[in-house]
Amino acid sequence: MSLSLENITFELNTKTRDTAFFIHDGTNGLEYMMDCTFREGAYDGCEITPYFCINSIETTAVTKEELVGISFSIHSIEEADEREDSFYVFEHEPLEQYHLQILEIKNEKARIHCKGTAIVDGYANPYVTKNFEIDCWLPIITNVSDWHKFNL
Repeated sequence: MSLSLENITFELNTKTRDTAFFIHDGTNGLEYMMDCTFREGAYDGCEITPYFCINSIETTAVTKEELVGISFSIHSIEEADEREDSFYVFEHEPLEQYHLQILEIKNEKARIHCKGTAIVDGYANPYVTKNFEIDCWLPIITNVSDWHKFNL
């Protein structure tokens, strides 16, 4: 359950409400979104706490089990910016590109794999990007009472 940012690994922080896989009813089926907070670690001479946010993605799935195998991609900064998907290293920045897939759902958790390129320093000219990969199990939240299942 971690984030690999180039050759540096950050462990998932499972003790926060900022780490979850949200599922709710949409117009044509279920929609999902996710937030991942990672434990503090050293990166580029600084101590950082990475945060990854993917906003609502529409599907035609009717049950959460039908979400398994579904994937979603963005191919440009403009797409990520329009969706407000972001990756936080030093500031919230849009992603350059990513591919996200739901690998499994069991025991009220979803296993997510996401790989792409993140902007890690948007202030630099030109901005600085790094490759990342996330493979983690996230608690599934469908309503407010779900938080109690995860002792958060």
